Amino acid sequence: MSRVALVTGGMGGLGEAICIKLAALGYKVVTTHSPNNTKASEWLH
Repeated sequence: MSRVALVTGGMGGLGEAICIKLAALGYKVVTTHSPNNTKASEWLH
């Protein structure tokens, strides 16, 4: 069974670090971000 984590505010700072760690541990990560976050598209690619 795969594990899924939802991280709100995961596109910067602590939230981003949490997403990266969870992904490294094998989680499928779903995150949200502020619509004003201009780095979101960079982070996703």
